[in-house]
Amino acid sequence: MKPAVWGSLTRVTMAEQHDAGGSVRISGSFELTAPAEVVFGVLTDPDRISRWLPRGMNTESATGSEVRVRVGAQVHGYGVKAVPDALELQWHSLDITGLHGAAQVYDAPAGGSVVHADVVVPGRIAAEQRARDLLDEAMAHLQRDVSDNFNAG
Repeated sequence: MKPAVWGSLTRVTMAEQHDAGGSVRISGSFELTAPAEVVFGVLTDPDRISRWLPRGMNTESATGSEVRVRVGAQVHGYGVKAVPDALELQWHSLDITGLHGAAQVYDAPAGGSVVHADVVVPGRIAAEQRARDLLDEAMAHLQRDVSDNFNAG
């Protein structure tokens, strides 16, 4: 697969799997141009979440264990768990059974990093292309915010 490039973000892999219940797992690995610890810090900072969410999504509130995201007139709750030793962020919907995901950040050569992200979408709401597009957009926004943070410091 040829890598897709958005600015200084490169998606190196993208895959999907379907299970017997119709759920779809979308996975992607994305190269970023900042160290893994910086990327993880931006990814898990409650005050920065709205900056990397896809367009049309904003945080209503965020704590260490729960994030409420507004999409249009609806607000959705997500339980979140940061695992700093593994540079991993796990999340699950508090509203929709089966909707969950994780992102783990790894060191890469030349001081960069790779974010591997998985999103599982239940069969009744699964729209693979839309899920891939949202994941790509969130990672592009994360790269932009990480670059702003990394270059400012």
